Amino acid sequence: MEPNFYLKQLIIQNFATFKNQTIQFHPGLNTIVGETGSGKSLVLDALQLIFGARADKRIVRKNCEFALVEARFSCKDANVKEFLTDLGYPLEEDELTIKRVISANGATKNYLNHLNTTLLALGEFSKKFIDLVGQFENQKLLSAFYQMQLLDQFGNINTELENYQEKFQKLRKLTKELNHLIESKSSRSHRLDYLHYQLNEIQLLSPTSQDEEELLEKKSQIINFEKNQRMNSTMDDIFIGEESSSGLLNQLKTLQSLYTKNQDLFSEDLSKLCVADDLLNQLYDSFKKKLNSEFDPRELDGVIERLDHYTRLKKKFGGTVFDIIKTQDDFLREKEELESVEITLDDKEGEINSLKKNLETMANTLHRKRLVAAKKLSQELTNRIRDLKMAGATIEFNIEQNEELNESGCSKIEFMAQTNPGEGFYRVKDIASGGELSRILLGLRQILSSQDSISIFLFDEIDTGIGGETATSLGKALRDVSKNGQVIAITHLPQVAQFCDSLILVEKDIQGNTKEIRTESRAKEFRGQMIKTKILSMAQLA
Repeated sequence: MEPNFYLKQLIIQNFATFKNQTIQFHPGLNTIVGETGSGKSLVLDALQLIFGARADKRIVRKNCEFALVEARFSCKDANVKEFLTDLGYPLEEDELTIKRVISANGATKNYLNHLNTTLLALGEFSKKFIDLVGQFENQKLLSAFYQMQLLDQFGNINTELENYQEKFQKLRKLTKELNHLIESKSSRSHRLDYLHYQLNEIQLLSPTSQDEEELLEKKSQIINFEKNQRMNSTMDDIFIGEESSSGLLNQLKTLQSLYTKNQDLFSEDLSKLCVADDLLNQLYDSFKKKLNSEFDPRELDGVIERLDHYTRLKKKFGGTVFDIIKTQDDFLREKEELESVEITLDDKEGEINSLKKNLETMANTLHRKRLVAAKKLSQELTNRIRDLKMAGATIEFNIEQNEELNESGCSKIEFMAQTNPGEGFYRVKDIASGGELSRILLGLRQILSSQDSISIFLFDEIDTGIGGETATSLGKALRDVSKNGQVIAITHLPQVAQFCDSLILVEKDIQGNTKEIRTESRAKEFRGQMIKTKILSMAQLA
């Protein structure tokens, strides 16, 4: 049955000793073989570039402007498609393409689904769906964090762990907020004093735009008061008169008296004089109303003081009355928050304590499940590595409980091994050789491959330092892993290669004359019966 996701084709151009090569890959176990120095490791180097490794301009073939590596994948896996869509590189059909172009000057261009991409995006993708087993991965196996990841994956408790970690992150956030509140509490008295002072200064004024405008108008009126008073005196002289002369109103009354005494002569004009008297009085009242202010000139000091208050606050808080009012609102809100720190502290501490109890329960559950999983994984991995000719070796995942919670719960893991019966258990990182680590890791891959999101497994130098029956066992183990995903392995052993579904032979050819000699690597693919024939020739050469 064809897997939902696998590498179909790798195109290499101007890449070290490869000039122009297309290599076909297939589901199952693909082995890459060739003599030392033939260039077989370059194939894996090219794949590592596809999966986000940094490029070195020295891989560009001599006298070429650029090197190119391009990988094409068959992709029907819904999880892969969803991941790529979320990453911003949607897959329209069932083929995924990744391409890297490395210029001779060191510049690189990267493409994912024909879109420009970054090494970070390629790395995120490969971390999720590609597994490289080699020297670096062996070192990862020595990490307690990685060991815990493997155990949780085996115990199928990742979902519970994610729930725990989500709550643990919330605890961290709440704790950070609590510490901030505690710091705020220690300095809040000084801040509150400052806020009280500033708010008193603002509230003493009670600023509004309308109030400022009215003050400016009143200031103008007060400043014009003396001028109005002089005009008022002049109007009195005109309408009322002074000691030496009569005003208009008095003269009009004299005229009215004269007309009344001589009605037979002025009877028709008397009514007009009455109207004139009424209009003249109305005009005088109007003048007096406009010129006689309702405020005391002594108000000027108070008006100027308030306007100076506005000026100071505008300089301090922004330049407009609106800025002053906004600052007041901000200060009031901050003051309210600081005054409620005690209540907030109590609430936050209560929420943290409740969450801690919940996390402790979840961590204890995770720990119990890890104890069960550790015992089972220890036994299964022991059986696997013994099949890989680590006779008498025993693996133990020791799980202890920490008092303090951490991101993975309350469990502490130690990866222990006894490589020689009766000689005691030691930490794997203290006693295991590189070859033993590779076999332990392969054993883990056999156990975990059916549960993992990993679809493509790359094995590099996993057969270093072994041969005979151990190599045969190693080949069988690689075949087992390939049942749950595509495996691509570099090997120099026919005992390993005999289990492959596709054999890729890398050879190099030296051409030229005394003036210029060039080396070119080529890859040939063998399938079916041709594999057995080639394996036999490899065995004979060995």
